[in-house]
Amino acid sequence: MVVIMNSWSSVRMGCRVMRRMYSTVTSRSLVNDGNCASLRNDSVRSSSSHEQNIVKSPYLDITVPDINLIDFVWEMVDIYPDRTALVCALTGRRYTYAESRGIARRFAASLCRAGFKHGNVLAVVLPNVPEFPLVLFGALEAGMVVTTVNPVFTPEEIGKQLRDSGAVGVVTISDIYSKVSKAVAVLEAERKSKIPIILTPGLEDKAIPRGTINFQDMTHKGIDTSNLGAHNMLSPDSLVVLPYSSGTTGLPKGVKLSHRHLITNCLQVLSEPKICRAERATDDFREIVPALLPFYHIYGLLSLAIASLYCGAKVVTVPTFEPAQFISTVVKYKATALYLVPPVIQFMSSHPDVKTSDFETVRLVNSGAAPIGYNDVERLLEKAPHVEFTQGYGLTESSPAATILEKGSTNYKSCGKPIPNTEMKIVNMDTNMNLGPGEAGEVCIRGPQVMAGYHNNPQATAETIDPSGWLHTGDMGYYDEENDFYIVDRYKELIKVKGLQVAPAELEDILRSHPGVADAAVIGVPDQRSGEVPKAFIVSKGPKLTEDDVKKFMAGKVSRHKHLTGGAEFVTTIPRNPSGKILRKKLKEMYCK
Repeated sequence: MVVIMNSWSSVRMGCRVMRRMYSTVTSRSLVNDGNCASLRNDSVRSSSSHEQNIVKSPYLDITVPDINLIDFVWEMVDIYPDRTALVCALTGRRYTYAESRGIARRFAASLCRAGFKHGNVLAVVLPNVPEFPLVLFGALEAGMVVTTVNPVFTPEEIGKQLRDSGAVGVVTISDIYSKVSKAVAVLEAERKSKIPIILTPGLEDKAIPRGTINFQDMTHKGIDTSNLGAHNMLSPDSLVVLPYSSGTTGLPKGVKLSHRHLITNCLQVLSEPKICRAERATDDFREIVPALLPFYHIYGLLSLAIASLYCGAKVVTVPTFEPAQFISTVVKYKATALYLVPPVIQFMSSHPDVKTSDFETVRLVNSGAAPIGYNDVERLLEKAPHVEFTQGYGLTESSPAATILEKGSTNYKSCGKPIPNTEMKIVNMDTNMNLGPGEAGEVCIRGPQVMAGYHNNPQATAETIDPSGWLHTGDMGYYDEENDFYIVDRYKELIKVKGLQVAPAELEDILRSHPGVADAAVIGVPDQRSGEVPKAFIVSKGPKLTEDDVKKFMAGKVSRHKHLTGGAEFVTTIPRNPSGKILRKKLKEMYCK
């Protein structure tokens, strides 16, 4: 409902910090205007006006209400109380807006009564079930902070996040309780204190294990909420969520985001007519959105668990991607907007079982979390020509959106222009100098949506946000004469062939255009003459495709230094993280020993 974002969240570290110490220090100003906070870049703009090649948003700055996320997200409850807010695609379990608000509020009251305090961290280890947003907003209303945990994590991975975040309670489902309980047991032994585990309804009817707390017991209609005034005391600048960056090129880090960060980023996209695709509910229309993107990830959290409810949509939770089931959900619920990642779009655009009729009610497809190839977009629009496609760019550390493609644009290679209240620039990482149009370098972002920092990691914070407030993303990109931005690749994933830079994403897009290729990934492998050369990993659509076929196909498409000199290897699957990003490091570990 809100943004398309590329949530690459790893960052460049090291001596860059010393280079930044010489940059001009500026800050964003927060101007109070009655009961609202007007977020302006005035001080930034005046102090940096002498700097060249800073791209400012072409849109007017927005004004953000000086409220907390609870008051923001439940605005539709009084307008459409009896409309369905959340429904499970698997079980059919559903809640209206009034029921959702009541359950979240009773959960908040029960948390307070159980002894949880303001600022305590609650870990939410849930797949996409209707109760996820209710747990989230209930915990926030109780004054707690929520750290969202990937439910497919191993006990060791869950334990690491619980330990780093300082979580004092966990919410999960019976289906994955065994993993969570193992992680909690280790942590309890370390702390010598009890960590309560709360179980919500899951995907199957299962008994509640002994020693756990039943979410339904904490939220039944008899719960007294008269003691609940916590949300009225919540400061808009207090920490609310602690998602963790992907860690594909570094250790996972907790990203500190406040009420204001999330509300600001919602309104940066929803308030500007030239980029907003979302339609708020009316008596005659409302969005129906399958929530396939995981809520624990910032893309799904903001787009589906926050912005969609703010707009009064019906959110249909989809716990896992099963192709036939997902298409069935789209058709059954008459979905109007799809928030997807490139692998799902590639499936929908190329699989023969996905028909044009499946898109009958869909008006919008948003792509994010990783780059998508131009050819993939073209194939999607050939199958569903009436659908509007859009994308943008951002990362966990920017709450997440930074750019959005304008309405009507068919420049699908671009991720759009900076959203309101946002400045961007491209920096040469060797000289720290700002680059001009067409020159590729590191993408940097400055705006009120930039995170407060990394949890318990001041060094990583200083290495990521410089003294002038610029967030250094570690992503490589450029902008054109129209100030449209383009993301090329991750810096650390670039292949250096005789000093020339080769972007794996570019080669992958071309490879996937081959009729015999289902999926592809490219990495750099060592070469005695060239330093590095590209090597492809191919998932083929049939047994006839050979390595020579692939190499000859690429040789006719790209310049010599981009040829697949490292070879082409056939594999059964390309390793990706849950948001669809190719795990090139894992590819190297698996095949390049």
